Formats: sequence, structure tokens, C-alpha cells
Amino acid sequence: MIIWIGILLLFLVGIRLSAFFSGIETAFYRASKLRLNIDAQTGDKLSKRIFGYVSDPSRFVATILIGNNLANYVTTCAIGYGAILALGSLSEAMEVGVTVLLSPVIFIFGELLPKTLHYRSPLMMLKRYFRFFEVIHFILLPLSWPLMVLTKLFQKFGGTELQPMLRILGRRPLASVIGQGRDEGIVTDVQHNLMQGIFVNASKSIQSLIVPKSVAFSFEGELSQSNLMEHAKAFGQVYVPVVTETGNGALPVYFRVSDLLLSRAPLQEIQHELPRINSDASRLEALLILQESEQDLGAVYKKGKLIGIVYRQALSETLYQGGMSVTATVL
Repeated sequence: MIIWIGILLLFLVGIRLSAFFSGIETAFYRASKLRLNIDAQTGDKLSKRIFGYVSDPSRFVATILIGNNLANYVTTCAIGYGAILALGSLSEAMEVGVTVLLSPVIFIFGELLPKTLHYRSPLMMLKRYFRFFEVIHFILLPLSWPLMVLTKLFQKFGGTELQPMLRILGRRPLASVIGQGRDEGIVTDVQHNLMQGIFVNASKSIQSLIVPKSVAFSFEGELSQSNLMEHAKAFGQVYVPVVTETGNGALPVYFRVSDLLLSRAPLQEIQHELPRINSDASRLEALLILQESEQDLGAVYKKGKLIGIVYRQALSETLYQGGMSVTATVL
């Protein structure tokens, strides 16, 4: 009875080792380098150690290879001892037959189930079992080190040396990294849409967003608070652009309806001068100009001549909405 318990324990140890090495191999290849790198840079020491292995597969492949062979050997010994104890003697055909009968158990619990679990939650499983893997790694280091050196030599002379992860990325790789960041929960949907919108629309011209001068500066009559409010109400505006005459010529300014409602100061004190934007500026460039000047509208000039205005909200919407085009509207 004691012998059978020993054989059963040996078999279970072999299955457990097979499950461990098969699963953690899947987790190493499945784990997100981006997520591990970000966690490591925020001070997570465990993520930093895991990232060192994930970014250099030669450090764990040899250990897993030896570990899997060790697990197979332990499992085979347990099956062989059990068959001999049960049958008295064991021929080659009987040995193959017993192994085939137990193969589904070994495959399900030693390969399929652990690989599935580690595939679905690679980071969680890595962090749970990584310390045990490190212990095994250092125990097997005398055996795995020659294989690691051989792998390094193949990488060096085969032209497949690992490239540093963090380089200046091109547009397509960077977009891929951002998409991966959303999949890993690092980047929210709002941040993802904004970044994708910047890729798509940031370099486009502001031409389609310009409100022509004849439409934008449609206010007529005496410049007074009541006239400005009536105009804003009639056209449903929250900003009223006006061209005022100064000693240096025409000056485009605008009034916020909120200021007109809440402030009793003279109009000259609550008016806002429109920042100057060239008509060939990109949407992102125009948005930065308005952002830096803390203004909601910008005056667009072409060859020194005022041709219209552009709204900061319209610029922001085009960047956020990605590939969807947004036409300028008078707010």
C-alpha cells in the first residue's frame, strides 16, 4: 500500500511539474511587454524581474526545456513502476499500451488545462508562480547555462539579436502600441480615440473648418451689450465675433455671452482679441495656438488678409473623432 502511495505521489509530482513548465512557457510568450515595462518603470520590482526574462527568451527557454524533460521522466518512471507492480512484468508492447491509456490524463492536466489558464491570464499566472520559477531556474542553471550560451551565439551570428524595446517608433508601430495599450487596460477608450484622432487629423489643413468672414462677422449695428445679446439669441451663439476699428486698422475680437450676462464692465474690458492663425496651418498647430492663448476663437489670415475664423471646439472634435470628419459650425 505504501509503495502504491509513493508511485501515485510520484505520478502527481510529474503531472504538476509538466503543468507548471508548460503553463509558464505560454505565460512568458503571451505576457504583454508593454504592460510589464510600464509596471516596472512605476517601481514594481516583480514586474521588472519578469520583464528581464520576457525581453530575453533565452533566459527561460533552456530552463523550461530541461524542466519539461524532467517532468516527463518523473511521469514515465511512475507509470513504469506502477505497471510493473500491477502486472509483475512489463514488455515493450505493454509499456506502450499503459502509456497510451494514461496519455489523455497527462495531456489534459499536464498540457491543455495549464496552457489554457496561462494563455487567458498570463500576467496574473506569471506573478503568482514566478518566484518558484526563479528558484528552479537557479537550481537548473548549471545545466541550462550551456544552452543559454549556445542560443546567444546563434542570435549573434544569425543576425537575430534582440532589439531594445523602447526606440523612437514610427507612426504605424506607435499606433500598434497604443492599440495594445487599450487591450491591456493601460489606455482608456477616450485616450485611444484621442491619439488615433491625432494620427488621422492632426496634420490636415484647417481649410474645411474655417467659418468665412462674411458669416462669422455678421453682427451689424451699434456695438452695445443689448445689441450683442439680441444677435447671439437670434443666431444661437455663445460667442459673438466682431470686427472693430482701431488706429492700426480693423481688429477682430469676440464677446462671450456669459461675460455679457454676468459682467457690468465696459465692452472694451470684456472683449477678447482673436489670435492670428495662418490659413495653411495644420489643425493641431491651430489648436495649440488657441490653447496657449487661452482663447476659444482664432482669426484666420491668408496672405495678410482676414478670411474667417476657426473654433477651438471644432478643432478638438476633429482630433477626438478620429477618421470622422467634422465641419465647422457657428456656435
